[in-house]
Amino acid sequence: MSGRSPVVMLPTLTGVRGIAALAVVLYHIRGGMSGFAPERVIAVLAQGYLAVDLFFVLSGFVLWWNYRDPFRDQGPRAAPRFIVRRFSRIFPLHIAILTAMALFAAALLASGRGAEPYYPFASLPAHYLLIQNWGFADSLLWNVPAWSISAEWAAYLLLAATGGWLARMRIGPWRFALLVVAVAAGLGIWFDSRGLSGIGEDIAATGLIRCLAEFGLGIILCQWWSAERERRRGTAVILGTAAGLGALAAGLLAAGEASIMVAIVILALQASTAARPLLSGRIAQWLGDISYAVYLSHYFLWILFKLFFVDDPADVHPAGIAAFVLLTLAVSHLLYRYVEVPGRRLTQRAGDRLLAMAAASPSPHRSKA
Repeated sequence: MSGRSPVVMLPTLTGVRGIAALAVVLYHIRGGMSGFAPERVIAVLAQGYLAVDLFFVLSGFVLWWNYRDPFRDQGPRAAPRFIVRRFSRIFPLHIAILTAMALFAAALLASGRGAEPYYPFASLPAHYLLIQNWGFADSLLWNVPAWSISAEWAAYLLLAATGGWLARMRIGPWRFALLVVAVAAGLGIWFDSRGLSGIGEDIAATGLIRCLAEFGLGIILCQWWSAERERRRGTAVILGTAAGLGALAAGLLAAGEASIMVAIVILALQASTAARPLLSGRIAQWLGDISYAVYLSHYFLWILFKLFFVDDPADVHPAGIAAFVLLTLAVSHLLYRYVEVPGRRLTQRAGDRLLAMAAASPSPHRSKA
C-alpha cells in the first residue's frame, strides 16, 4: 500500500463545474429569450459554449490531481481501475438518457411524425458506445451535448494508455509555459488551417482534437501547479506565471479561452489554501454534484418543454425560462440521486469484481511453469 497522504479535495472546482453546467443550459436556451432579453445579454449567453472548454481543462486537471499517485506508483497497472471508475462515472446516466430519447423518437415514428434527420436509429450504436464524435458522424445528433462526453471518453482511454509515462514527466516553470503555448498555438493554427474562426465551429469534425488538446492542457496545468505549490515561493510563481501566460495566450486564442487556464490556477490555489474556499457552500456544491445530470439532461428536457408548453420557441415568456431552469435542476437532482449514483455504484462493483477475477486467474506463463 502506498504511504502517500490522501488527495486534498478542491471544493471550489466542484462549484465551478456547477456554474459551467448552468452556462451551457443558458447557451442552448438563449434562442427562446430573444423576445425579452437585450441583444447584449444574448451575446454574453452565446459565449456559453466556452464552458465546455472549461470542462475539458478542468477534467484533465481534476483527474490528474486524483489519479497521479496511482499512475506514478503502479504505472500501466493503474489503467484498468482508472477505466472502471471513469466508465462507471459517465455511462449509466448517458445510457439512461439516450434510451429515453430513443423511446421518444420511436413514439414520434408511431404517431406518424418523422424522427429523421435528428434521430437516425442507424447511428444509435455509436452513440451508446460514446464513439459518435470520433469521426463517425458529420453532424451532432441525438443528445447533442453528449458529443463532449464522447470526446472525453477518448481522452480517458488515452490517459489510461499514457498515464504511467505522464507521471514520470517533470514539468518545471519554463517547460510548463512552453508546453501550454505550443499546444494552444497548435490548436489555433489547426483551426485556422481549416478556415474556422472559432473553436466552437464544426464540432463533429473538430471536437475530438479540441477536447484532447484542452484535456492535455489540464493535466499539464495540474502537474505544474501541484509541484509549484509545494515550493517556498510557489504561490508567487503560480500567480505570476498565470498572469503572464494569460496575457501571452490572449494573442494566440480568444481572450475568453485564454482566461480558462488562468482562472483554474487561481481557483485551485484558493481552494487548497483558503480557510473557506470559494463556492464551497452547500448550494454551490450541490450544483457541482448534479452538474453532469444537468449537462446531459437539459437538451432533451428543452425539447420536451417546448413541445408541451411553448407556442413560439423564439419567444418564451421569462416565467417559462425560469420554470424550465428550475425543472432542469429538479429533474437533474432526481437523476443524480436515483440513476447516476446507484448506476455508478453498481457498475463500479461489477468492474471491480471483474478486475479481481482477472487478477486471481493464473496467467498462461504461470500455468506452464
